[in-house]
Amino acid sequence: MNQGRREELELLYTWYKEEVFRRRERMMWLTASASGVLVLVLVAVHVFPAPATSPTIAVLVCLGVVLFAGLMAYLIVQQQTRRLMAKQVLINIERELGLYEKGRHLEDAALYPEEWQTAWKRDVSVAIYLAVLAGLTGLVIAAVLWR
Repeated sequence: MNQGRREELELLYTWYKEEVFRRRERMMWLTASASGVLVLVLVAVHVFPAPATSPTIAVLVCLGVVLFAGLMAYLIVQQQTRRLMAKQVLINIERELGLYEKGRHLEDAALYPEEWQTAWKRDVSVAIYLAVLAGLTGLVIAAVLWR
């Protein structure tokens, strides 16, 4: 690989590495923000006195909570999709740079462990983020309906 190509790959490597981390951070921030809003709604339902509300109003409130949680879930999944695309490009760049080749950067060893190339396929963080949103949404709906 010539020096110009290597410099280009190193520049792209830095950019994609940051992109992968930035997308993960956005997913965590979206989850934390949505969870905070849902917890505040849950607390508000229990703290403030309930005016006489009709079943229609309760259903509309529940629908609003579901729409909010659905939108947040969509945004999280969107970030995950973009993160996975960036991660695949990043791994290809790492391969080109020889970071997984034994003896290329370290004597008798690869700089990066072989399993790093596929570890992202076992990531369950998005499932956890979505489960938290679904659980909190369910709690808010139960609180509103049983009020």
